[in-house]
Amino acid sequence: MITPYLYVPLFAWFIAQLIKTLIEIIKGDADVRYLYASGGMPSAHSAVVCALAGYAFYHQGLNSPLFGVTAIIAGIVMYDSFGVRRSAGEQANVLNKLIAEMSRSGHLRKPDEYRQLREILGHQPLEVIVGAVLGALVATLFSLDQLSPITNWLTTAPAQSEVTLIFGIGAGLIVVSLGIFAAYKKKIKKDRELKKINTYFQLSNISLGLLMLLAGLLAKESILPYGQRWLAVTIMVIWLICMLIAFWRLLNIQKVSRFNASDQNPSMHAWLKKAGKK
Repeated sequence: MITPYLYVPLFAWFIAQLIKTLIEIIKGDADVRYLYASGGMPSAHSAVVCALAGYAFYHQGLNSPLFGVTAIIAGIVMYDSFGVRRSAGEQANVLNKLIAEMSRSGHLRKPDEYRQLREILGHQPLEVIVGAVLGALVATLFSLDQLSPITNWLTTAPAQSEVTLIFGIGAGLIVVSLGIFAAYKKKIKKDRELKKINTYFQLSNISLGLLMLLAGLLAKESILPYGQRWLAVTIMVIWLICMLIAFWRLLNIQKVSRFNASDQNPSMHAWLKKAGKK
């Protein structure tokens, strides 16, 4: 018998690649390479590692060594997908355009020496998140017989200590959000893009903080079914997704700022001049 720790991640990979191919076909780019190529929506790498970690979680438990190992691997792979590999893909895109432009203008004497670099390597954060969700869903699909304890836990009213924690998280989100706004108020006003992200950040944290306070109140009053653990867990998952989106938008702003700064860098112009003489 083949171990499910092998065929469950492979099934997640196949589904991710199939979805990726269908999306590209809808866009009008029918190419068989999308069935095995990296990059694109959703992230097959994230789907694979999250399916593996999810299956280990369902069948071995939260405190098992196997789940710990697979969770750490999943985190490293996903971080690499929208970090190093995405940066490498963007650099390849810029270099391909630069070489093509210099070849057309005649500033590159031997353009044939430069082969086309592969541009699709990494992922946008949203592609990583969707891939992770897909992997978790695949793991759940193959672990339906293990869901009863989790379902029972989610549909049970939280203990008094948990209710206090829910109130604390809700109040903390609001207080921290207002504190960050007060600390960086002057800097935010000077940057229009940063102001947009701050507005999104403030609305997300305050809204979800208020929802957490409401969840705590419903739990304290034992108002079913909303006074159960599932409501607070759902709010926290939504908050995590919102923060990942905010972090992604902030990284894009910083990337544009670094690019504009490097555009004025004399060493870069010297490199371009040197490349043109090759």
